[in-house]
Amino acid sequence: MTRKVHVAPGGLTQVQAKAGIVIAVLFLFFGLIFGGVVWYDMPRSEVALKLLTGAFFLIWVVACVAIILFNAKWLAASRRSQPDTLLDLQIEASGDGPDQDNMLDFEQRLRKLEVLKRDGLISDAEYAHKRREILRQKW
Repeated sequence: MTRKVHVAPGGLTQVQAKAGIVIAVLFLFFGLIFGGVVWYDMPRSEVALKLLTGAFFLIWVVACVAIILFNAKWLAASRRSQPDTLLDLQIEASGDGPDQDNMLDFEQRLRKLEVLKRDGLISDAEYAHKRREILRQKW
């Protein structure tokens, strides 16, 4: 049996993602203003300093945009989950196995067992043992 687990942010993280977007936009805005002021006041003769400052502010802008995109993706994913949760786990079971049998109700499990016995795929002893096991479980 294979299981797939999907992890998504819960609804409470929407506030955190919105706050992250607002903060990153503010950092981007003030960083661009500060960078423009520093660039404008820097003497033209300082070419190496201009290159270093330009590289710093380019990295600053890329980082702010990455934070905005990450939080936007997180916000979009959290809209599909419950509003009062931090984390949403979705487990999907596939394939034939004992865990899938437990998901079936008693009648379906007993009918499946009866078909296996009738088709000769299990012995009378195996049938009786499995039937007792199914009936012992909580209804």
